[in-house]
Amino acid sequence: MLTANLKRLCKSKWVKSSRFPAGEYEFVDVHVKGTRYIVEPFFVVEFEIARPTSQYEALLSVFPTTFVVQVEELKKIVRLMCTAIKKSMKSVDMPMPPWRRNGYMQSKWLGSYKRTTNAVPAKELEHNESVGLKRSTGFEALTTKAYYCRDAFASKNGLRVGHLTAAFQGI
Repeated sequence: MLTANLKRLCKSKWVKSSRFPAGEYEFVDVHVKGTRYIVEPFFVVEFEIARPTSQYEALLSVFPTTFVVQVEELKKIVRLMCTAIKKSMKSVDMPMPPWRRNGYMQSKWLGSYKRTTNAVPAKELEHNESVGLKRSTGFEALTTKAYYCRDAFASKNGLRVGHLTAAFQGI
């Protein structure tokens, strides 16, 4: 189990260049005995493309859902994956988007980044508070904005949200 002082949330950000659009990305890095590891919970998603070849899909299936890798290995993997993306997209006559090129993908994990530690100060438990109800990691949860797409769909078509699944099964 990793202790809280070893894992950090990193936020990378890069500006637009002549070859790549601007972007930002968040990931977790972990330092263990002087070695930096990148922890990516949905690594494969970062390499999904439209109309992949069967060879490319087979390559994606090799990776686990949560991927933990050293920085030097990640550089090599990203380079290989971007080459595979290019080959797959070329075989189906599709142009390679700039956000799937090696330079852009490398910027996500290997460009300049800002490391965030526990932004929420630890709070003393009161005598009658339960430890099980407290968060064990201290990253502050971001507020989310809710979009009520289902309500708009239901009101236009006279359906209630609870019957949405039944309506789609009839299609």
